[in-house]
Amino acid sequence: MKAAVFQGPGQPLMIKDVATPAIADNEMLVKVRRCGICGTDIHASREGPFMAPVDTVFGHEFIGDVVEVGSGVPAGIFVPGDRVTSLPFIGEKVIGLGDITGAYSEYVKVGHELVLKVPDALDDNRGALIEPLAVGLHSVKMAEGIAEKDVLIIGAGPIGLACAIWSRFFGARSVVLSEMSPTRMDMARTLGFTQFVDPAGDVGEQFNALTQAAPAVQIECVGAPGILQACIERAPARGVIMGIGVCDHPDEIVPLTAFLKELRIQWAVGYDKDDFQFAIDMMVAGRVDASAMITDVVSLDQVPAAFEALRSPSNQCKVLIDLTR
Repeated sequence: MKAAVFQGPGQPLMIKDVATPAIADNEMLVKVRRCGICGTDIHASREGPFMAPVDTVFGHEFIGDVVEVGSGVPAGIFVPGDRVTSLPFIGEKVIGLGDITGAYSEYVKVGHELVLKVPDALDDNRGALIEPLAVGLHSVKMAEGIAEKDVLIIGAGPIGLACAIWSRFFGARSVVLSEMSPTRMDMARTLGFTQFVDPAGDVGEQFNALTQAAPAVQIECVGAPGILQACIERAPARGVIMGIGVCDHPDEIVPLTAFLKELRIQWAVGYDKDDFQFAIDMMVAGRVDASAMITDVVSLDQVPAAFEALRSPSNQCKVLIDLTR
């Protein structure tokens, strides 16, 4: 099968012929329809502690059709032709980050326990957003009470936008985004968000001017050194700071400031199967729609160029790979 393969840091992905995954008795083989390019994949292609092994095939935001069912999968649960998505894990191994061939490819294998059927009411593009929406949902749920709170989202990329969508869904009093990219602010506006602060200025002062309050919940979706301390400094007493962005460099904070304010600093990573199902249900019900964040749909042959462009994005937000082309 064809796949976009990681060649090492500083090198573009390469389209190669690789072995189609062989499934175990409790696994299934899925023919990929769509796969999202995730910021985690970009991080994993850089030199550093999270770099994936050479020859990794990335891709963990996918939807596709079951084409083969292992003999150990309980009869009748899944059959060839079912359109599905899956949490990107088989046991303790991760799909698309070095352990198991990911979905920048024609086929991907999945463990049946974490697979969910995708209703016909969701087209393939929106189906590929289930995973990033589940990331945002899990993060907002872990804030443990967002209703009637003033929320600051730091970074308006796909995950920041997903966190904003769920903050609004769960009844936040105000949802303010800190973003410097005009393109990403325009994207947020298409999703119905109207309040922004400029991270180059005094974010706390700007937030207060918009909401007449300090941010009770801050969801940090950038992952750059210095941002966490800035969150601590602007937080009100007993505020909540959620760490979502991947910071792979050493950072410094002043714990005393957080101590005196009795802050809660919570990191969140990934999701549960219930998060996937809830995201599916709310999209089908028309209560959540993130499709506006899809800016590009590319073929597998176009992936190397699209992947490199996302290292310094201009007008891209969520880029999907169409494996049916």
